[in-house]
Amino acid sequence: MPQGRHHRARRLLPGLLASSALLLGGCGLLGSSPPSASSPPPPTSVYNKFAGSEQRALTKALSYLKSVRLPTKSGAPAPSLPPRAFGSVGVGSHIVLGFLPSWELYQASSLDYAALSEVSYFALEVEPGGRILQSGQGWSELAGGAASQLVADAHSAGDRALLTLYTGTESTLSAIAKAPAAAASELAAQVAPLLAAHHFDGVDLDFEGRNGADRTGFTTFVAAFAKALRLRGPHYQIVLNAFPQAAVDPSGLYDVQALAHYVNDLFVMAYDMGDPSSPGPTAPLVGPNLTDAAAIASFEAVVPASKLILGIPFYGYDFEASGRRPGAIAVGQPVAVTYASVLQAGRPALWDPASETPYIAFQRSGQWHQTWFDDPVSVALKVALAAAFHTAGVGVWELGMAGGQPAMMEALDGGSPPARLPLVG
Repeated sequence: MPQGRHHRARRLLPGLLASSALLLGGCGLLGSSPPSASSPPPPTSVYNKFAGSEQRALTKALSYLKSVRLPTKSGAPAPSLPPRAFGSVGVGSHIVLGFLPSWELYQASSLDYAALSEVSYFALEVEPGGRILQSGQGWSELAGGAASQLVADAHSAGDRALLTLYTGTESTLSAIAKAPAAAASELAAQVAPLLAAHHFDGVDLDFEGRNGADRTGFTTFVAAFAKALRLRGPHYQIVLNAFPQAAVDPSGLYDVQALAHYVNDLFVMAYDMGDPSSPGPTAPLVGPNLTDAAAIASFEAVVPASKLILGIPFYGYDFEASGRRPGAIAVGQPVAVTYASVLQAGRPALWDPASETPYIAFQRSGQWHQTWFDDPVSVALKVALAAAFHTAGVGVWELGMAGGQPAMMEALDGGSPPARLPLVG
């Protein structure tokens, strides 16, 4: 795993199909893994040319949330999201995509589907040659029928149901890139019957790698897979996940401009953008380094905004730190925490105006901790930013991490009903 300025040493990637125990404030919780940034980040100067479009979008985003008073002093109490925070009109109807992993399926019947447009079941793992791994939790829950409730509930609410196909293994990606046409044909042949049998409306491709040598082959694979899948079902939807720096990273796996031609939407995994040596946000709205604003601005420069979905985390990180203030040094590696676990800990949140995100500072056994995460206000700001850039919408990793808190889902909607999309399955 690369150690870059914008990348956590310990990532929550969706490729970790087994849950790991996370602790926050004495509460033992199950953590999981989101799609996320992985390759070394480009220099900050790369984003300078987008400063104008970032500022215009930020100004527009803040205009959507006139009723929210954002603190200008670091360490001030974090604001709360008032009712009708987006005004009487809202930001406008947009796609709201939510991921639900196999280990969270027990929550499927209690999800707020009315607040969503699409739900993606995570995940089936892809092996070399485009084969689907027919074992493990993702496969077992699907093959055993446990995922059928998710699809049925999604369709009942008018939401699309997608099936996430995942690999984060470099050797698998290299093998696929070396024989892209054969791998694409195999994967389409294997997944099409699953989509039909379980009534999915399409797929989410979460192929996470950082080897630039596979770039051309990966693009060829996606193009061939899209063609092969749509021959079997012309209306199947295809979403492709990409790292937040992908649009300005010519040496990475993703040729964003080329890939956009073959998929319906690009899910920008705008999280895990922080520095593990310094406590801070995983998804800063603004700031001097890689941020939500910089990521979307760079994507919009090469891809129609109508194809972009801004990824938002319902998780954060707890750091052992050298002190309580932002700018302290991390002691050891950060530990992933869910929004639900932050609430359960019951500690008052503070606000960081430099990134427009909340954090918590506390001591345990004489050791300072800083917990950085996203709450309804910071989520609302990200939704407003996406609307200001006129993106297709927003998405979240992952739904179970919110702990059933309606304010998080309300923030995702931005004061407007979520877009309703034609069903295929």
